[in-house]
Amino acid sequence: MSLFRRGKKQSSKHTLQEQNRRKEERKNLLSVSRDFFMQEAYKSLRTNVNFSLAGDLNRTMVISVTSALQGEGKSFTATNLAISYAQADQKVLLVDCDLRRPKIHTLLQLQNELGLSNVLMDLTLLPSAIVPSGISGLDVLTSGTVPPNPSELLDSSRMDQLLCQVQEQYDCVILDTPPVNMVTDSAVLASKVEGVLFVVRVGVSQRPAVLQAVDQLLYGRGKVLGFVLNGVDLSKPYYGYNRYGYGRYYGRYGGYGYRSAEQERPPSGGSVPPSP
Repeated sequence: MSLFRRGKKQSSKHTLQEQNRRKEERKNLLSVSRDFFMQEAYKSLRTNVNFSLAGDLNRTMVISVTSALQGEGKSFTATNLAISYAQADQKVLLVDCDLRRPKIHTLLQLQNELGLSNVLMDLTLLPSAIVPSGISGLDVLTSGTVPPNPSELLDSSRMDQLLCQVQEQYDCVILDTPPVNMVTDSAVLASKVEGVLFVVRVGVSQRPAVLQAVDQLLYGRGKVLGFVLNGVDLSKPYYGYNRYGYGRYYGRYGGYGYRSAEQERPPSGGSVPPSP
């Protein structure tokens, strides 16, 4: 009997909607889009992350990207941030740690038969599980087959060993982790990385859910680097980009903002500005 389980079948209508949505997302990947404003937004995010982790420039940076709930854009943000680092001549590994609802392989149109879950059962599979993304400088470790015990695998000593091994080969390792309020996986992984980027989607994320999620990360000994505001209408002066002339563009297409955890954190742990 297999140790892994298959996902549920989706209706043809739902599958078609998902395919259309993924096509739209892929258009906005930095490797495809030549949009100046999109590129600049992720350069700014990359710079802020670097400042937050200022220290030994020769060490490998290991961070995770998460959100409170599903649908807030964490996987898209993690992928574009990884591409941005690769475009800056860094050797990058993007790891899909969302073993229950993986998305990286669909965004980058990769196979997902062998991945993280399989490697955590047998570390000798790691070299063959890491695959090129098709983007110069960026390799990917997809999630692999859905296991029956994701939390246990991610909290295992093999996960620690895996991170140690990949740090010897890469300049930057980015983990796409599950939504914090859905499962414990992200809180478990938060203690294994240098810092966590928390994605908040305007009009979707709710303040109580964000506060609860940040508290869980802090309780798990994680360091929240800051918040990425996804889908921001930057035509509104609250977000501050109008002074650079970006407002009208972002008002149409949505944008990304960054706030450090220290700037946004209330006494209970963390928050984001209220949605307009």
